[in-house]
Formats: sequence, C-alpha cells, structure tokens
Amino acid sequence: MKRLLNVHEAPIIIFTIAVFLLFSVISPDFFQLDNIKLILDQNISMFIVAIGMTMVILLGGMDLSVGSVLAVTATSVGLFLGQGIHPWIAALMGIGIGVLCGMVNGYFIAVRKIPDIIVTLATMYIFRGIAVGISGGTWMTNFPEGFRFFGQGQLLGISFPLLIAVVLIAVFVYLLKFTRSGRKIYAIGGNGSAAKLAGISAAKSKFMVYVLTGLLVGIASVIFASKVGSVQASTAGNSLSFEVMAAVLIGGGSIFGGVGTVAGTMLGVLFMGIIKNGLIISKVSPFWVDATTGFLIILAIVINTLQRIRQNKGKEGDLI
Repeated sequence: MKRLLNVHEAPIIIFTIAVFLLFSVISPDFFQLDNIKLILDQNISMFIVAIGMTMVILLGGMDLSVGSVLAVTATSVGLFLGQGIHPWIAALMGIGIGVLCGMVNGYFIAVRKIPDIIVTLATMYIFRGIAVGISGGTWMTNFPEGFRFFGQGQLLGISFPLLIAVVLIAVFVYLLKFTRSGRKIYAIGGNGSAAKLAGISAAKSKFMVYVLTGLLVGIASVIFASKVGSVQASTAGNSLSFEVMAAVLIGGGSIFGGVGTVAGTMLGVLFMGIIKNGLIISKVSPFWVDATTGFLIILAIVINTLQRIRQNKGKEGDLI
C-alpha cells in the first residue's frame, strides 16, 4: 500500500476515482457506458494536445499558442476541403501547417533564445489573426462525407480518433521514458546547467519539442474539425492552452520543469472531463461549472504538491 501511495500519479488516480464515484451516486445517468464513452470522445483532441504540453512543461516552458494553432490548422483544412482537395490530403496538409507553426515557435525560443511566454503570447495572436483572416471571419462548414471518418469513423470496431489518441499516448510514453531524447527533456527541465555540462543541447531538444507539439496540435485539429463538423476561426480552441496546462499540473507536472509524466497528464485530462460532464449531468447551473472546476483543480494541485514534498523528505531521510 505504501508503495502504491508513493507512485507519482497516486493522488490524481485517487482523486479521479473519488470524483467518479461521487457523481455516480449523485446521478445514476453518470455511471453508464454511453456516458463514459462520451467523456472520452469529447476530450480526444485535448488528450492529444496535452501530450505536447507535457513535454513543453517538462522543459520548464509553456505554450500559450496551441489553441490558435488548432484554429489556424482547422480553418486551413476547411479551406482545402472547400477547394475540392481529397480529405486525406487536406488532413495531411493541415498537420503540416501545425508542424510549421511549431517550427516558428521553436525557432524563436530555441535558436533566438526569446522567452517562451513572449514568443507564444505573440504567436497566439498571430496564428489566430491568420485564421480569422483566411476564413474571412465566416464559419467553415459543409465538409465532405469522407472527412467525417477522422472524427467519427471506426476502424476494426474501435473509434478511429480514440485509436489514434491511444497510439500517440503509447508512442510518447515510450519516447519520454525509454529513449535518450526523452531523458534529455527531463534533464534540461530538471537542471539546465547540469544538462549543459553533460553536453546536452538544450536548443535542439526545445526545437524538437515545439515541432512535435505543433504536429500533435495539427492531428488534434483534424479530429476536432471532423468531429464538430464546423470551425469558427475566432473561437476554436480559445481556452485550450489553459486547459491542457491545467491537466499537466493536475497530473503531477511541475511548472518549473523536470517533473511530470504523459500518464499523469492523461489522468488530468480525464479528471477535468469527468468534472465537467458530472456537473452538467447533475444539473448544476452552467454558471458554476467553471468555478467548481477551478476549485477542484487547485485542490488536486495542492495534493500533488504535498505528495512531492513528502517524497522529497523521504529521499533526504534515505541519504542521512
């Protein structure tokens, strides 16, 4: 039991189960297979984007532009489809635009060494402005039937977007835990000076992380556009940056870098999805949903912080 409680993700696992059981008692409709599927389905894009944000925060950085990258990518895909381009080609072109946005962020942050908060705050407005400009401020709608597969289709009886999310989660769990590139990300975020003395290039790792984040947002934007069936450039992904950062912190990540896991972040996304869904099903006024969510986020982060303090004290005791 003690070993289980020392697992990094233990607080969010316990908290998620507790909230899940609470809503199951409050509303019988909550504990239904269809509703559980709905929670997962509604948060697919967030699961995918949060993987990238995990890597960014592990570096000790932040990316305020992911919502705007989603908007410009999804809008571009809508325009490509409107020109009669095949859905698969349009999707790949959209993902390419996401990668390009990541390269822009990575270049100024990693190469030009401009603080990430300044760069991504600027590109948040730039990318959003481009999205609104190329769309003319109108809704992107009437997507072809073939495009619906990305957000609503099934492969071997499994939801295609869910399958994509699971594959990406598995790939990046492996990348961060078992590869040299992943260990470099943790090293840079944990102690940048020591990583530099060890010969690790922070610039290369940072550039790679922002490019991969752009790639993941590009994939998420295709699923988002397909699932919703329309895109409004001025509002798409408006609060996404803050939601995925909250998910990383809830899942045990540290805003100072070097601490966090993809698994913890996924639990953080699930936790937030359960809260929103549970409050709505419990017929809580929508005006209180955000306030309640914010309170529970603070509570979860406090619990994670206390666990880290306890673990650090335990390590100090082992050294003595």
